[in-house]
Amino acid sequence: MVRRKSASTSEPLVNLLKSWSVQHKFQDDPYVSGLQGALESGENLEVWASLDPLDYLPTPSDKSNDIFQRINLGLTIIRNALVFLPVALTWFAISKASAAFAVYTANNTLTVSNFLDFWENGYGVLSKEWSLSRIATLDFQIIIVIILMTISISVIERILRNRAARSNLEIDEAKFQLAISIKSYLFDHERITDVTMNQSLGRAVKQLQDSTKSLNLTSKELLKLVKALPSDREILREIKRIKSGS
Repeated sequence: MVRRKSASTSEPLVNLLKSWSVQHKFQDDPYVSGLQGALESGENLEVWASLDPLDYLPTPSDKSNDIFQRINLGLTIIRNALVFLPVALTWFAISKASAAFAVYTANNTLTVSNFLDFWENGYGVLSKEWSLSRIATLDFQIIIVIILMTISISVIERILRNRAARSNLEIDEAKFQLAISIKSYLFDHERITDVTMNQSLGRAVKQLQDSTKSLNLTSKELLKLVKALPSDREILREIKRIKSGS
C-alpha cells in the first residue's frame, strides 16, 4: 500500500533543491542529483522517502572567509619571522662593530678604547648605519611592528570565529529547512510495510503504557489526599466542640 498526495506538485521543492545545490556547488552529489531527478520524474519516490534527508544531504562548508583567513595566515607567518629579526640584526651589528673595533685598536695601540663608545661613534672606522643607537632604534621599530601585527592577528581571528559561527548556524538552518521540506513532501510517498507498522504500533503502545503509569501515580496521590481529609462525623464533632466551648 502506497500513500499518494493528491493535487500536489514537486516544482517548488525542486526549485529549492536546485537553488541550494547551486549555491553550495552540490549539483553532482549522488543524493542531491538523484533526488532531484526522482522529484522531476515522479518515479521511485518510495525509495527516496525511506532515506532521512538530514543524514544524506551533504553539509556545506563556509568559504565566505577564505580570503580573510589567507590574509591572516600571511600576517601570522610574517609576524613569526619578524620575531627573530631584532636578535639577528643586533648580533650582525655586533659582528660588524667587533671587526671594526679590532681594526681601530690595532691602529691605535696607545689609546684606551671603550667598545660601546666605539660602537656608537665609529671613529671613522665603523659606518654610522651600524652604530649602537641606530641598531637600537631599528630593533625598537621592529618590535613595535610585531606588537601591532600580533594585536591585528588576534582581532582578525576573533572576527573570523564570530563570522564562522554565524555562517555555520545559517548553513545548518538552511540545510535543516531543506530537509524538512523534503521529508514533508515525501511523507505521503512512504511505503507502509510490516516493519514500519510494527514500529508505529510499538511506539503507540509504549506511549499508552507511559500514560497509564502516569495516571496510576496521579490516582494514588489523589487517594492519599482524600484519605487525609476529615470525615463528616469528625467535622460535626469538631463543630459541636467549638459551640460547647463558646
